[in-house]
Amino acid sequence: MGENNKKQLILQAAREIISEKGLVKSNISEIAKNAGVVDSIIYHYFKNKEDLLFCVLGEQLKAVTKELLFHFEGIMGPVSKLGKMIWFHLSMSDVEYSNARIMKNLLFECRSNKNFYLHEGYKELKNYTGILLSILKNGMEENYFREDLNLRLVRDMIFGLLDEESINCLASKEVEKTTPDFESVMSLVLAMIAKNQHSETVSANAESDKTSRILQAAISIFAEKGYNKATMLEIATRAGVAEGTIYEYFKNKKDLLFCIPKEQFKYYRDSLQEMNESEHPVARLRRMIQNHFCLFMTDRDFMMIFLNDIKLNREFYAAEAYSYYSRYYDDMLNDILENGKKKDIFRSDVNNRVYRNLYIGAFTHLAIRWFVLGRATPMEMMEEFGQATSLLCRALLKSPYRNSY
Repeated sequence: MGENNKKQLILQAAREIISEKGLVKSNISEIAKNAGVVDSIIYHYFKNKEDLLFCVLGEQLKAVTKELLFHFEGIMGPVSKLGKMIWFHLSMSDVEYSNARIMKNLLFECRSNKNFYLHEGYKELKNYTGILLSILKNGMEENYFREDLNLRLVRDMIFGLLDEESINCLASKEVEKTTPDFESVMSLVLAMIAKNQHSETVSANAESDKTSRILQAAISIFAEKGYNKATMLEIATRAGVAEGTIYEYFKNKKDLLFCIPKEQFKYYRDSLQEMNESEHPVARLRRMIQNHFCLFMTDRDFMMIFLNDIKLNREFYAAEAYSYYSRYYDDMLNDILENGKKKDIFRSDVNNRVYRNLYIGAFTHLAIRWFVLGRATPMEMMEEFGQATSLLCRALLKSPYRNSY
């Protein structure tokens, strides 16, 4: 038996056993027996059981990435490619005994292990998620998606949603298949990122939207270069308007500068007033999101245990503790969503369970990147938290161009 053949047999045996039993309950002897080799041969190729798991996932991700790119053949445009990638990812949970479904189970095992992010196998996951980033970037360049998107944040939110869909199918057994959720998933994603999805509101709010784009462009340019070095041409270019257009809304550069705090503090005041004085569905949702993030972030030890040892542990979803976890957010979130639909503020076609997956999945992916991987400064966390909250609200709203949201 050739050396490469032995290694492949070991990888195949490990893939089947670990995906079924999990890393903890699997053992080297059983893997060796299924591969038709002695235990010591495995250590010739792999450092330990953990290294073997990460290598198995890396091989699976290579195959899945190759298959996804094949599915892209003949697909034109970023929106179509985004839909194809989301459908492909959902379908991986639905085919019993498929390589893709095995890959999902392996991914759960790896993503809850901090060492995975330092392993060569993680590069294959980055290659896969990088495809989504390139689609989003292309969509912005071709004017299909909003130009103000934080691509890394949107990537995390989309994959967070898709992970929760997989958990619904593979762990908590809420649904038998996830592909029937495709339209609901795409509806939420496009509501967050697409340009002019709600055409009936665009014309009425076009001027307000243009002003907002100029202000946002000014904020970013001033922050990068400083007020004195920034030019109106640079601001106009980033806002996607002619330089002369700026002067239709602002007298000069100083007027533009001072309009930034005016609009920002007006927004802060209106938001606080709404939260304190009303039971507006958006205010309630924002308050729930804020409380959810703050509860976890102020108890770091619990958060690390939950993310590393509980959230992606399939046994958790069969335990009594899961009912407490699901009741924690289900009742209140459903009440907010139904109230918003009744008041004609939220879209009536929103699937509450799929939105819950977006809500929970977004937090999970952000928290892993922020705290498990340590890849964000406190200022970046605050900025991304605000952006994520706005996207979560935008996904629901019938009129997403209202500035107060």
